[in-house]
Amino acid sequence: MNAFMIKTTGGRFYVKPSSAERFLVDVNGEEVMMEKDEDGFVRAPGATDNGHRLDMRLLNSIADQIAVQTA
Repeated sequence: MNAFMIKTTGGRFYVKPSSAERFLVDVNGEEVMMEKDEDGFVRAPGATDNGHRLDMRLLNSIADQIAVQTA
């Protein structure tokens, strides 16, 4: 699968599929790993690898758009 862009109310975000279950998203200059859980829903962590907290509403909106694009 190729990289794609999604648009949410929070802005535009580039998504790079890492595998069929994982996606790297550039959120405010930091890469966030999103992955599908056991139920098939795309989920995001509450913090980045650097320990920065992110807006969960924004992350959930991005996750929903990834699910729509990859369905």
